[in-house]
Amino acid sequence: MKNQKKAPLVSIIIPTYNSERTLRQCLQSIKEQTYKRTETIVVDSYSRDETVKIAKDFKAKVFHVTKERSVAKNLGTKNAQGKYLLFLDSDMELSPNVVEECVKLCEKENFDAAVIPETTAAIGFLAECRKLEVELYSYDPNYFLMPRFFRKTAFLKEGGFDEKLICGEDFDLARRYERHGYLIGIITQPVRHLEGKLSLKKIVLKAHYYGKSLPSFFSKEPALVLRGHCPTRFIWNFKRLIKKPVHLVGLVVIKLVEYISYFIGIFNSMVRLDSPKRGENEAPNFY
Repeated sequence: MKNQKKAPLVSIIIPTYNSERTLRQCLQSIKEQTYKRTETIVVDSYSRDETVKIAKDFKAKVFHVTKERSVAKNLGTKNAQGKYLLFLDSDMELSPNVVEECVKLCEKENFDAAVIPETTAAIGFLAECRKLEVELYSYDPNYFLMPRFFRKTAFLKEGGFDEKLICGEDFDLARRYERHGYLIGIITQPVRHLEGKLSLKKIVLKAHYYGKSLPSFFSKEPALVLRGHCPTRFIWNFKRLIKKPVHLVGLVVIKLVEYISYFIGIFNSMVRLDSPKRGENEAPNFY
């Protein structure tokens, strides 16, 4: 993009917690963006590893928070100077033109937010099954438009992320954008999700953790939760599924394990009447 000194500033906000495995790669991808008018804000939940050091090595602004990622992302926004906001997970790597394409979409076509396609970079058979699932959702005509890039004025007008939600906060915000008539576009350049080696243990812990917070999301958006977690959501593209029968079986196993873990998490939440706490069953890094 020409005349970048006059181009709008983009604030890239990254919640972190023990993210040293992937954060360097994430921040390097920001450094290598063709669009240079950016600032990086890391909101850390008091990591016990080298996360903060890595962030400071890349000249990121670092803030600390003891609460969940909705609070972390809103805190990042309060300290952001940019006209636009880009929210990344710490295990994500941007393609070189992502920020430039998002800015062009909003500046030239007057969109209020942008969806960034996601690909998965993981190791092993389960990872291949998960990749198939992501591909199926990408072709789903009912696919959720979940933007990561926002015009800051519209984001603030909508009140940002609902801080009562631990999971589904991005779905919730996207639905509010749709209901209030904001324009959401889609760019072509992807972001890669750096999952590493995917294991059943990771799947179980993550689903159980999110399951404990599903009741609060369900009470706010019951139709959205049912739609997003419907067991038959990917069956509509059955012809594509049967081309990979072995991976289909693996995907069915993954979903079965996920749903069992969700229900156990929901049950635990209802019995204990509590919400997930930082550090509880936190083997996988959700940031």
